[in-house]
Parts: sequence; structure tokens; C-alpha cells
Amino acid sequence: PVCHPDMTEVDPCEVYVRYLPRTCDEARLRAQFEKCGRIVRARVAKDRDTGECKGYGFMTFSNKTEARRCVREYNEHPRNYMDGKHAVITHATASNPNKRPVAMCSFGVHCRRSDCHFRRPD
Repeated sequence: PVCHPDMTEVDPCEVYVRYLPRTCDEARLRAQFEKCGRIVRARVAKDRDTGECKGYGFMTFSNKTEARRCVREYNEHPRNYMDGKHAVITHATASNPNKRPVAMCSFGVHCRRSDCHFRRPD
């Protein structure tokens, strides 16, 4: 089955990539993961004010086998290593409006890393 980027439900060919470095853009995302298969669409969430990557993005592959390969084979070093960060790739899921947003990073409330993308309760 071929996947189409205009599907209204969750696309089995779409993967979600998080923990991207702030320097990441669509071209870098494509270059990093193009060995998994043909990437139909790559999107990186960007900050409106700075234009920097917000730390996550999406890729749509031409078929679900390629998307599965990306999730299965590219969640390990060095394949997922980008500018000092290890990206995490999962299958994209539908958003849940009842789900609470993440309030802190995995380092906890005491994280003071300058590249942390998460809100800190100060």
C-alpha cells in the first residue's frame, strides 16, 4: 500500500522525530534519514520569533515499510546522532486534546541545560 500525505487519519507512513537540535531544518532531516527510503515530505517545527527548530519534526515516507525501517533501525547511535543530540523516532499518532503537555525535560525540574527545549517551572 502506498501512503498519501493528504490523508485525514493517522498516516502509517509518517514518523515523528523528537529531540532535534535547534540547528535542524528540513534539508538536514532528509539528509539524515534518506537511507531509510524515499521521503515524500519532511517538516520541522520552527519558532516563529527566532526561526530555530523547536526540537521536533515529521517525515512522511513513500510506504509504511520504509517508515517502519526508520523507526526500527535509526533509533541508535550513530544513525540518530545530530549535532550533539540523539533524535528519537516513533510512528506518528493522532493528537489528543485531553493530553497534558510535557512540563519539563527528562533531566527533571533542576535541568539548566542551555539547549533544553522544555518549559522550566521557575
